[in-house]
Amino acid sequence: MIGIYILLIFFTAFVLSLLLVPLIIKFAKVNKLYDLPDLVTEKNQINPNVLNYESSFDPPRRIHTKPIPRLGGVAIIIGFFSSLIIWKFPLNMVGIFICSFIMFLTGFIDDIKSLSAKFRLFIQVTTSLAVVLISNLQIHSIALSQTTFLQIPFALGLILSTFIIIGAINSINMIDGLDGLAGGVVLIGISLLSYIYFLSTHNLNLLIVFSIPIIGAILGFLKYNTHPSSIFMGDSGSNWLGFMVGVFIILIMNNFTISENISKLDIISNSSMQFIPIISIVLCLSIPIFDTAHVILLRLFEGKNPMKPDKRHFHHSLMKIGFTHSQSVIIVYFLMLFFGILGILPVAYPQYGLTWTPYAGIILLIICITFSVKLNEGFITNLAGYKLFLASQKTTGPRISFILKYWEHLNRYTIYSILLATPFLSDIAPKNVALASAAMCFVMICTVFIRKSDSFFESFIIAISTTILLTANNSNIIWIEIFSNKYNLQEAYNVLFIWLLISTLLFFIVTFKRKYLVIAPTDFLLAILPLILLLLPIEIQNEYKLNIIALRSLVLFAALRTLSKRHNTFFYKVHFICIIALGWIALTSLAGLRLVH
Repeated sequence: MIGIYILLIFFTAFVLSLLLVPLIIKFAKVNKLYDLPDLVTEKNQINPNVLNYESSFDPPRRIHTKPIPRLGGVAIIIGFFSSLIIWKFPLNMVGIFICSFIMFLTGFIDDIKSLSAKFRLFIQVTTSLAVVLISNLQIHSIALSQTTFLQIPFALGLILSTFIIIGAINSINMIDGLDGLAGGVVLIGISLLSYIYFLSTHNLNLLIVFSIPIIGAILGFLKYNTHPSSIFMGDSGSNWLGFMVGVFIILIMNNFTISENISKLDIISNSSMQFIPIISIVLCLSIPIFDTAHVILLRLFEGKNPMKPDKRHFHHSLMKIGFTHSQSVIIVYFLMLFFGILGILPVAYPQYGLTWTPYAGIILLIICITFSVKLNEGFITNLAGYKLFLASQKTTGPRISFILKYWEHLNRYTIYSILLATPFLSDIAPKNVALASAAMCFVMICTVFIRKSDSFFESFIIAISTTILLTANNSNIIWIEIFSNKYNLQEAYNVLFIWLLISTLLFFIVTFKRKYLVIAPTDFLLAILPLILLLLPIEIQNEYKLNIIALRSLVLFAALRTLSKRHNTFFYKVHFICIIALGWIALTSLAGLRLVH
């Protein structure tokens, strides 16, 4: 039943947000509710003071060059609340939702008629303090590690909780500077926080009524907010999302769970659950937290207003050194995932002594953000020019082309080998896996003539098919015996995936081009699919080793998407290979097909 609620709430929020955005765009255009670029004044005239900005104190901050509607947050809010009202509304979270709506209204009014910074801060402080008092969200203790706790007095906990919510609101607001950046960052951050929360509590009730509808609503909005954007979320969206992120952080720090009663959902603090170290929570929102702190400190050291906007954020630095709009966004996405994983590792795998990885992540993050500001303007552009210079030389050019050509071939045939080897290494798959293989084989055959190889549906069915293949492969332990010594083939299989991950990342970096970096919102959904495996009951996870399968699926899908953007026919070949592999598993496990010697 929980799984059905997850799907219903997610898709309701997703579909409503997806359908509402075009209507909001039309409404904003009719009423001329635009976010104007710095080069355009309110009267749609060129601002003469900005044309000579190099000599002025504050350079133009906005990146877009034409007026863009800015009420996208309305679609996110409606998608979120409608999905809960329709399917599962938690009565004891009404205080949180009312306060969040106040923050949304403040941002909405600010989108229509600009409010002063002091008034906005006043609303943030009063609303954040109110939700902490109404919902008892004051922090009781901070987990410095999984065994060390710092008890917090009531008054200090009240102040700290209020500060976290205000900080989250402003962090998301400040990072909303590029198309799809704020929405994608919140999507990734909420997903990472949800996963680490589930690892600690094994309770899905809070995620169902909090993070799942947020993820669905953001995905629907990102369809229109990905570069080049046709709408911005505005302050209404960033204020609300920041508020919800701050509240979610406190819920996780206090180990709040929701126990389901007959009549309502009750929020309780469960002290028997494993507490999550604060450093792991921070790394799940690494970029917005550290970028905001870095920029505010710079402004304070220079004697400037810490809340006054400028172009020294991390995403601005990436564009300054030569990355394009899309490249800058995807780099932030990647770093969010990378540092988030470093934070999650000690919680997900406590038996391996990985407590050092979050601290290594903090050091790398500080270095990354600090030195991005120090790099010379056009650094990446000059680097790319040097690469073109090398490629144009008579001696080095052919060698580079030769290396890249066969490097790409190696990655491609590694994927083919993984998929083709799967049915032979799986032996006799469990009946459930065999039935899933037969069903997906039928679907793949029916859709073999879909012409748009980069479509969402084609990517979706290939993602499901490869996950089923990897599950079948992991169902049995296969050994190979050489000179009376037995070797587990799964270990060799893991080495193959590690190689594919490293090779794909390096090849991507060496050959990066703007057209290969265009990320659609559907790519997020497909990347999240393998992680859904980790939300299944522990018994099923252990039976099928789903933690390993989820990681393998992520690596394989990333490699597939990278190569598919370079070659339109690549997905067709993978499609046929999946049909062969799935068919073989179904025949051997259900029909008793055997090779008899």
